[in-house]
Formats: sequence, C-alpha cells, structure tokens
Amino acid sequence: MPIHENMYGGPAVHPTRGRSLTPDQPDSALKKDHEWRCGERGMLWEYCEAEGNPAVEQGHYDEAENLIHTEIEQAEQIGSLNPRLAGSLNELGILYAKQHKFAQAETMFQRSLGVCVAVLGSDHPDVAVILKNIGILKASQRQYVEADLLLKQSLLLTNRVLGHEHPIAADTMRTIAVFQAVQGHYGEAEPFIRRSLEIGEKTLGSKHPEVVASRKVFAKVLRTAHRRTDTHRAEPQDMEPDLPAITE
Repeated sequence: MPIHENMYGGPAVHPTRGRSLTPDQPDSALKKDHEWRCGERGMLWEYCEAEGNPAVEQGHYDEAENLIHTEIEQAEQIGSLNPRLAGSLNELGILYAKQHKFAQAETMFQRSLGVCVAVLGSDHPDVAVILKNIGILKASQRQYVEADLLLKQSLLLTNRVLGHEHPIAADTMRTIAVFQAVQGHYGEAEPFIRRSLEIGEKTLGSKHPEVVASRKVFAKVLRTAHRRTDTHRAEPQDMEPDLPAITE
C-alpha cells in the first residue's frame, strides 16, 4: 500500500516503551509501540516491548516472532479484518524493525495500516500510530523526505482526532524533534520539543516519565545547537555534522 495522505487522512506510527499509545481509546488495536533514539549512525529502534511478552523484553527475537505469528494466525481465524490482527501485525513490524529487517517491517506495518483503516476508519488514533512507525522506519533508513511526510501526517491526524494538547500529540512532537535533530536541524527541532514539553507538563505533570524524556531531549537539542554554533564560530571551515546522541 503506497504512503499517501489522501489514503490515510493522517499520521504515522511511533511506540512508547511500556504504555499504550491510545489509553483512552477502548477499541485501540495497538497495545504497544517502540521508542527510538539517535546514535552515531542515525535513528535506531531502541526498545521493543510487548505487554505480556517476556521473549521480546529479553531479546529472544526468534521466540517472540513465533509467538506473534501464532497471534496473527489466531486473529486471522476470527477474520481478516479485525483490530486484534492490526495490533499483532504492528507488533511484528516493530520486532522486525528492531532487528533492522526494514523491508519485512514495512510489509507488516502496511498490512496493519490497511486492516486498521478498514476496521476503525482513517481518522482513528491507531492509524496515526502506524503512520508514525512507518515514518520512524523510513528515518532509520535515512529516507528523510518520506519520513518527514509521514511524521507530519501523524501529528496532523493526532491533533485532529485527539486535540492539540493531548499527551500523544506531545509524544509525536518529541519524535519529530529528534528526527529534525538527527539531521542537524536544531532550529526546526526546538519549537517541537518545546511545545511537547509544555503539553506534557500541563497534562501529565512535571515528573511523568514522558515529560522527563521530553525535558532530556530539549536539553540535548539546546546544548548541541549551542555547541555547534560555537564550533562554527571558532572553525568556519566546512565540517561533517555529528548526529546527536539523544535518548529517551
């Protein structure tokens, strides 16, 4: 399935360690999502935790894959179009992405997206989650133009469906901020992470893990941008930009 806004009507996929992306949606198909970070080689899939799946948490990927395939088979027996199937396909996509099996991961995400749109509609928050996951997948392969489109779609859909001050919107903004920082676009990253932090503090409180994560990213963006500015002033010659080591 090609990636176009007119088909999805919105955003992309991103998972957050240890929580549901759509806790206030009783019909959410996506139980888990992943968190990524910036390393010296670009964005990496840092976490892949499936609720009740210790094989994933312990890094036993073959065992985890077999378990998820079993879930998919069971879901398909219920019918080819059901939220449970969409969730399992998304989970398998995350597992593949963590292992850098990008082609297989995208196939699973696209299948999950197709089922999700068919069952829940194009304006469901889970659609935004899957689009964001595909965006992160594209960014991990340095396909930045496609990644940028998908992440923006994800944020637009999240804002439209859940509101501009929803914690999931803040989470997506943090993802976009890190995505911009990976490319050295610190000026573009700063307003996203600043807004993410504002929303998080207002809706979740200053000590919430999501807010702490945003605060760390904010500090890293500002510190890295300031350091690079000073470096360019001292050494005006062309320099190969380093990717910031921004973590959750």
